[in-house]
Amino acid sequence: MRELPQWLFDVYALALPRGHGFGDHPPVGAWQTADGAACGAITRNIDGSGYGILAMRRRVDQVWVVIAEERDFESMADARSRLEFLLREGEPPEPLPANTAPRPALFDLEGRTPSDIFRVLVTTASHRPAAWMLNQLYLALPKPDRNWAADCQTVNFHTRLWEAQLLVASVVESVAVF
Repeated sequence: MRELPQWLFDVYALALPRGHGFGDHPPVGAWQTADGAACGAITRNIDGSGYGILAMRRRVDQVWVVIAEERDFESMADARSRLEFLLREGEPPEPLPANTAPRPALFDLEGRTPSDIFRVLVTTASHRPAAWMLNQLYLALPKPDRNWAADCQTVNFHTRLWEAQLLVASVVESVAVF
């Protein structure tokens, strides 16, 4: 388990049901497995009365899912021990829930001809951070329609980018500070 920088946890937290809305239990630190398949945070009650944990794992289609959210640990060490147990390295990804179609991979063109802007995004080395971020936003969307990836790759790139921006604007009301 390695420490996760706040900015990276903030990106992954967009996929949480409440986004960055941690209420009275904001994160005080975050960690990730070396393989990147699981991450989690330790939270602390704002009145200082206890610690909690939030653990997430990637599904088979790379979407983050919460696998545990627990509270009432007496110390940060106790919370970290539990988080470390939950974020076991090398575990398989979480399965898809019943009656859930896998999310199409954003960068799998499936024979489609990409728009010029999408082609530049995915083929220019200097644009890799932006491409990575767009993929994370896509994976964080609660219920994108089944054409989201195809539209983003082709003629509706700007529309889908706008939807990703709306996601961020809707969930980033308060940013955690570790």
